[in-house]
Amino acid sequence: MSHFNSRIATLALAAALTAGPAIAFAQNDAGASADSNMKSLVDVVQMLESQDYTQIDEIDRDMDRYDVEATDPAGQRVELTIDGKTGEILRSERDDD
Repeated sequence: MSHFNSRIATLALAAALTAGPAIAFAQNDAGASADSNMKSLVDVVQMLESQDYTQIDEIDRDMDRYDVEATDPAGQRVELTIDGKTGEILRSERDDD
């Protein structure tokens, strides 16, 4: 997926999340994965929310991983790298931006 398509998917997710939980997600071509084993953007957000991450502002797909900016359960802004197939958080580092 190109960086442009990844940005479109990110913007679509952000717009849907701000619209409220009543919106049902349908993964469009911009967010669709050529690899059916990849977690969807919705799956990634739900997984992070279940682990008490908040303010999930940006999700970018990079090959078989997702790069995510969010607030962790301790209230720190972090940049996460998530395995796109397993949902495992591979890296978490403080976001000083």
